Amino acid sequence: MRRSIRTWSHLLAAALVTGLVSCGGSDTVTNNPTPPPTPPPPEIVSQRQGFAIEAGVVAFANFATQRAGTVEAVVDWTFVANDLDVYVTPATCAFEQLVADQCSVLGFSESVTAKPERVRITSMTAGNYILWVANAGPGDDRLSYQVILTANAVGAEAPTGEAASRARALHPEFHKGHPKDGRELH
Repeated sequence: MRRSIRTWSHLLAAALVTGLVSCGGSDTVTNNPTPPPTPPPPEIVSQRQGFAIEAGVVAFANFATQRAGTVEAVVDWTFVANDLDVYVTPATCAFEQLVADQCSVLGFSESVTAKPERVRITSMTAGNYILWVANAGPGDDRLSYQVILTANAVGAEAPTGEAASRARALHPEFHKGHPKDGRELH
C-alpha cells in the first residue's frame, strides 16, 4: 500500500509540474511600459480685444512662456479690406531693428487674404517674446489677438536651440514708406 501511495504522490507531483509548465508559468516578470506623460492643457499667455490700429502702424505686445512648447498667435480685425500682418520675434528685437530687417523672426503670417492671421511656432523654448502686428491698410482698424501656449508634456525633453529661427523681411509696404511708430498693444 505504501508503494502505491508513493507512486500516486509521484504521479500527482509530476502532473502538477507538467500542468504548470504547460500553462506558461515563468520566473520572468514582465513590466508594462510607462505611458508617455500627459501634456498640460493649452494656456493663454497674452490676449487683447478692441485695440485701435491706424494704417501704416506697427503695434506690439510682449509675452512670456514659462515652459517649452508650441505657440500659436491669432490676430483678427474688423475690416476685410485691410491687410494686417503678424510676426513673432525674441524680446530682444527693438522696433527699429524690426523695420530694418535686423531681427530674427521666429514665425510670421503675411497673407493678403487670410483673416484672421495665424502664426504657429513649434518647439519654442520658455522665454520672452514679442508679437508684432503691422497694419498695411488701406484703412484704420481695430484688432484682437490671443497667444496660446501648448506646453510640452511634463518630463518631456525641452527643445534645444532657438525655435525654428530664420530671418524674414517685413512686409514690403513698410520699406516703401515708413511705419508711423511701434505702439504697444495695451
